[in-house]
Amino acid sequence: MSDIGRLKSMQSDPFSEINATFRTLYGANRDEVFASTPLSAITLIGTGEIWRIEHGAVVKSYPPTPWLSQIKSLMHAVIGVQGTWARLVRGKDLESARLAAARLNRALEEAVSHLSHELPAELVSPAQIVLGQLLQLSLNWAAGQMATPAELPDALEKVQVELEKIITAVGEAVYASIVRGLHGFIDETDPAVWETCLVCVCGVAFGRRDNVEIAAAMSLMGEESVGTRLLYLENAHDLPQAMACLAAALADRDLGEGVFNDPYRMWRDVLGDVAARHVGKGFFPTLGRDR
Repeated sequence: MSDIGRLKSMQSDPFSEINATFRTLYGANRDEVFASTPLSAITLIGTGEIWRIEHGAVVKSYPPTPWLSQIKSLMHAVIGVQGTWARLVRGKDLESARLAAARLNRALEEAVSHLSHELPAELVSPAQIVLGQLLQLSLNWAAGQMATPAELPDALEKVQVELEKIITAVGEAVYASIVRGLHGFIDETDPAVWETCLVCVCGVAFGRRDNVEIAAAMSLMGEESVGTRLLYLENAHDLPQAMACLAAALADRDLGEGVFNDPYRMWRDVLGDVAARHVGKGFFPTLGRDR
């Protein structure tokens, strides 16, 4: 059946409308649960910043190490270069890819002129070396030079030491920012309220292994908090999306308690008992296994 056929079938299915009604009723409760929750915390991955949420509204930010937002530009430069290089090598739409290369070149030139002034002294040289290597690639591509499959890996191999130094410094700064921010958060919170407060790390579509924000929060909350009070919320790339995910987590916790007498049942797959029986144990599909 074509996509249009499936859409028409769904539109003619009476259960689609019924299910939409049920979801709307759930959504109304979700919004009320969020507004009734005294306290929650949100951080977006890589920012080091913690947001204090009271009764569904942002009331305060615990700021990170100041230069973190600037260094993210360098991290994003790497993914921008890789994406442009991949398109040039693939050659599926060369005209568009070459326009992207010119745009990349302008952005890198701007990054070079601004970034080094914002960083700690020990990171200025590594940042200049990495950006210089990326800028040379973009200059070549913007001038019409064909990209080759080995070009980017070879170029980055030359600056791998500097890149890893930057990544390590960023990780330590994020870790320290989260610990410092959570200390401030806890100091301003009634202990009884803190005991039930959810701390949510929000980011990309899957929770990556060895997340530094989770590690930092664990140092204050304990490993036993992971999966009960300390959560990774997926597909939340900004604060409004993070708050929507948090609201759903709170509502699902209430749903699990009310229906199954288990507050965490809906944080697992609702069909999880069947899955665990077939596999022989509870499990989670691990991403990024060690090579």
